[in-house]
Amino acid sequence: MGGVPAFSVVIPVCNKWELTENCLRSLHEHSRDCDYEVVVVDNGSSDETVSALQPLGEALFGRRFSRIRFAENRNFGPACNAGAGRARAPLVYFLNNDTVLTPGWASPLLDGLADDSSLGGVGPLLLYEDGTVQHLGVVFSLYRVEHLYRGFPAGHPAVRRTRHCRVLTAAALLVRKDLFQQQGGFCEEYRNGFEDVDFCLRLGATGKRFACIPASVVYHLESRTEGRKSNEEHNAALLNRRCGDLFRADKHLQGVRDGFSPFITDSFDIGLRLKEEEEEALFRKAGNQPLHVWHQYCKENPYWVRGREYLASALEKGGYAPESLYPRAEIAAVLSLASAHRALMLAAERLGDTGMMAEAEADFHRLADSRRNRALFRKTLDLNRKRGDRLLGRLLDEKLKEIRSEREKEGSA
Repeated sequence: MGGVPAFSVVIPVCNKWELTENCLRSLHEHSRDCDYEVVVVDNGSSDETVSALQPLGEALFGRRFSRIRFAENRNFGPACNAGAGRARAPLVYFLNNDTVLTPGWASPLLDGLADDSSLGGVGPLLLYEDGTVQHLGVVFSLYRVEHLYRGFPAGHPAVRRTRHCRVLTAAALLVRKDLFQQQGGFCEEYRNGFEDVDFCLRLGATGKRFACIPASVVYHLESRTEGRKSNEEHNAALLNRRCGDLFRADKHLQGVRDGFSPFITDSFDIGLRLKEEEEEALFRKAGNQPLHVWHQYCKENPYWVRGREYLASALEKGGYAPESLYPRAEIAAVLSLASAHRALMLAAERLGDTGMMAEAEADFHRLADSRRNRALFRKTLDLNRKRGDRLLGRLLDEKLKEIRSEREKEGSA
């Protein structure tokens, strides 16, 4: 098989041969100048993968292709660990089979990891098929783990810069093999979910960092594995038990670095929106231009609330009432406030969209109940006091004043 390659690509698969074939062909097409090997771990496939994988792998990669075959599906973690064990290179690139690589994907990742010894791993910008963001780093809110700026356009300034973060997805993750093995690889108790969060948090606790490098772009079809979401409760409980002491809210910090304004939602979690001066600047820029221009500006700026308010009103007045509900729904999603969902509910009721009205009404009551939940708010305050985050403390204080003022008004009414 020749000398030791620069990196090993480890791809776990389970059926879905058409995805695996596309992934392997894109890897071959866009990695011609790279020194690498490919290890595909077959998690008990029963489709065309059984007969087609080996011939295609050898045709594309020659002697630098190898296959590991499990008789049954042993899940993501064990498959990746087995692939890393077979890998001969000092770097391992974990790659989902539901990905498509693009020209020049490899060099930014390899250079980024080589240039910064503090990094334990790097990953590319992952895009949906429509060109919007699927992943550029995982962030922690107060009660959730989420992909930062999911759905943003790929050309947004916040998306285009290299981003240091605490967690990257293992759908496309380049790591140093020695560090991966020192951590014992991926915990095999998980069932296709949170293995990567667990690994990154544990490695991060040793002082290593991670970086998303958007100069490298990979398309990710995301969660095409059958039953991908069926073990979320088990995985979440396991993650909390193993790594709960490593959780630390950082969504607001990432948002501030990108020029956004963080706030506390009515579910006592962290939201992000445009600063007031940027809201106004965009409003002036859009001016008297046609509605399709306003729509484009909203698409380019997912957190632009005032623009969506104008667009919704203009659509309704202009005879496009049903379409006006979509920007209102986007506002409700950005703000996650009971008032925004109530406005959506009333608009949907007025326009006769019973489905959207019912959904908005359920969200309104959920958020209104959360907003009135004093025990939850005290829990949130206590959680932050233990971690000593001053910015988050200020945001929580502002939310507390807002709720107290509202209650005083209700009491005097």
